[in-house]
Amino acid sequence: MTKTYLFQPEKKVMKQGFFMTDENGNIVLEAKMLRQPLFGAMDFEFVNHLSGKTTSHKVGKTLTSQTEGQLGSILSTKSRFKFDGKNIWDYLHEEGIRIDSHLQGGKLGMSYEVSLKGQPIASITTSSPKGAGLITTRFFLEVTTDESNLDTAFLTAFAIARTEQTFYN
Repeated sequence: MTKTYLFQPEKKVMKQGFFMTDENGNIVLEAKMLRQPLFGAMDFEFVNHLSGKTTSHKVGKTLTSQTEGQLGSILSTKSRFKFDGKNIWDYLHEEGIRIDSHLQGGKLGMSYEVSLKGQPIASITTSSPKGAGLITTRFFLEVTTDESNLDTAFLTAFAIARTEQTFYN
């Protein structure tokens, strides 16, 4: 059964963690930054509160580059970070994950359809907190998936949230 979860950043500015809550506001998954060294990758702990599974990962700093193209810089922005020593997009692709992105119809924002080995597993859309208006400093994503794909959908949302790239096709 699919459910919609709210993916959001930690409220502390210096923390770079994220968490995802269910419709009742319960945290179901989180990526907690444990250590942020001056040089090198940050230590993160990914915790699935439903399964009880915890994994540790090294997450690098986000690097973004732009090249001017005919359609402007929005389509030519490339953004990435290292995840356990690998470019996050290479890591996801090697796991069989593909992301099809497009503008949300009738709304300001993006929509991402996530597939695993050719099978649709999640839908991720940008969202604003209730009452925040158009401009907000907090980044929210609505993630619709089933419990069996929760970890994969969370990692994909984590990659989208930590990068400045808009289109991932």
